[in-house]
Amino acid sequence: MKQIQGNRHLSGTWAEIWFNGLRILEANKITVKVTVNREEVQTGIDVDTKVTGQKGEGTLSVLHTYTRFEDVRRAISRGEDPRGVMIAKLKDPDAAGAQTERWQIGNVALSEFGFEWEKGSVSKKEYPFVFTPSDMISLDAVNEL
Repeated sequence: MKQIQGNRHLSGTWAEIWFNGLRILEANKITVKVTVNREEVQTGIDVDTKVTGQKGEGTLSVLHTYTRFEDVRRAISRGEDPRGVMIAKLKDPDAAGAQTERWQIGNVALSEFGFEWEKGSVSKKEYPFVFTPSDMISLDAVNEL
């Protein structure tokens, strides 16, 4: 079994995020998840599952530096449902072969808006979002060399 050196593991320190072409410089963390919906199917004595759908959701966390996404919140208040495209890129200089992992997530709909300020703390904001998993594309992958 081949050992992987510790410096080859990717670090989120090198992540970059864009929303609708605008780089979110103050991005602190992104979480993206696709959940597969399954329904049980019994065949004889065995219980198996059948995929019946999938849903995508995530959260973009930022250090509160700028007022972000106010245009989206206002559009929703007018009854509109704006969607966007998010690009997430991780280019760790120690990645195997200096490769990059990059994802494009389309049909992104922001779900929550607000703020929280606390004396003595750096202010952070979280923007939960949903998307259609079929609109998630791997643009670049870090592969074994």
